[in-house]
Amino acid sequence: MIVTDLSNSFNPVPKIKNVKSQRESKEKYEKVKEIKQKNEQLTKRNNRQIKGKKHKQTKEKEIPMKVKKVVWERDKHQCIFCHKRVEVFYANAHFIPRSQGGLGIEQNIFTACEDCHREQDNGKNTEFYNKKAERHLRRIYGANWDKSKLVYKK
Repeated sequence: MIVTDLSNSFNPVPKIKNVKSQRESKEKYEKVKEIKQKNEQLTKRNNRQIKGKKHKQTKEKEIPMKVKKVVWERDKHQCIFCHKRVEVFYANAHFIPRSQGGLGIEQNIFTACEDCHREQDNGKNTEFYNKKAERHLRRIYGANWDKSKLVYKK
C-alpha cells in the first residue's frame, strides 16, 4: 500500500502578483474613485440649480392661485363643458397648451372637470372641446380676446 503525504499539496499562502500589476490596479482604483467623486460634485451642483430660481418661461406658463380663483368664479364654479360643479383647483385647463407656450393668464385658462379636461387634452373629440372652449372665451372677452396674446414670447 502506498501512502501519499497530502499535507504539503495545499498551499495556503496566496501567490503574490508582481509589483507592476499591483501598482496598475491601485492606479485604476484611484482613477475610478476620482471620477466618482467628480460625478457626485456635479450631481450636487446640478441639484442646487434645480432647487433654485425657475426659468422665466416656466413661471409665465404656471397658473397662479389668484388666476385660478378668478377663472373659477368667472366660470361659475363649474366645468364649461358638462356644467358639473367643481373645486377651484379644476380651473387649470389651458386653451393654448403649456407645451405650445400657452400662458397661465385668465384669457387662456378655463375650468374643466377631470374627465372633460382629459378629453380636451388627449381624447378623440379634442377639436370639439377646443372649439367649445374658444367660443366660451370669445363670449367672455369679446373682441379683446386674441390667440396670439396667449403665447409666451421672449
